Amino acid sequence: MKFKYLGTAAAEGWPAVFCRCENCERAKKAGGPNIRTRSQALINDDFLIDFPSDTNMHMLIHNIDLSAVKYLIVTHSHNDHFAPIDLFFRSKSYYAHNLTEEKLYLYSNEAVLDVYNKLLSDYPEEPTDLNIIPSYIPLYTPTQLGKYTVTALKANHKPSETAYVYLISDGDRTVLYLNDTGRLYDEVYDYLIANKIKADLISFDCTYVLLKSGGGHLGLDSCQIERDKMLEKGIADKDTRFIVNHFSHNGGAIYQELVPIAAKLSFETSYDGMELEI
Repeated sequence: MKFKYLGTAAAEGWPAVFCRCENCERAKKAGGPNIRTRSQALINDDFLIDFPSDTNMHMLIHNIDLSAVKYLIVTHSHNDHFAPIDLFFRSKSYYAHNLTEEKLYLYSNEAVLDVYNKLLSDYPEEPTDLNIIPSYIPLYTPTQLGKYTVTALKANHKPSETAYVYLISDGDRTVLYLNDTGRLYDEVYDYLIANKIKADLISFDCTYVLLKSGGGHLGLDSCQIERDKMLEKGIADKDTRFIVNHFSHNGGAIYQELVPIAAKLSFETSYDGMELEI
């Protein structure tokens, strides 16, 4: 399985849109992996996780054929993870010619699908030949998307919405994608243990970075707790790759500072464009 981080920042990006704090100014000056866009990931060439407003920029920077994406799963309806206006530009009549894949299958929770349907109703004059098929994916129910098996797990994130984190398998490798979420619910562990899940890659939300974590996100402090629990429960082992992701500029450490700190705790640090073979 090929796994690529397209964007690795929290909602504000890093440097943040309007910010001139020390952390943002240092990131601007250092450049390279310190420049982080909104969170998104790509599996192989046909499976996309989340659809932020930076999607078009990700396509340009990373030379991606977005028309080859057949499956799009969305974690929740916060607009740094689902900004669906660009989905209009999948219209064959007006904007998208010579598509690699005829159809795009969109899977998520009810709130995301409501946002998508409202967009369509608010712009009835827009093209209707998008060939996007939206579907609800229920919690704790393995769903087959082509060669992929996707299971939505309950995220500890948005009180007004049942947000999702995802378990994704291609039949050979298994990814546990954990953003946005705080400390995992017991029911998530119960499901993973009961189904004897062993993850090859676990991508952790690390929004708080070096700060004390709380609420609907993790930081390095709580990532360690969750990682250790997964090792104890057999969800991970010595061969599992643990990667921290989804960083806020408020968390303090720019990339060059965070890498050695995270490495001492046995975490890899993601950056925009980071590509893995797992």
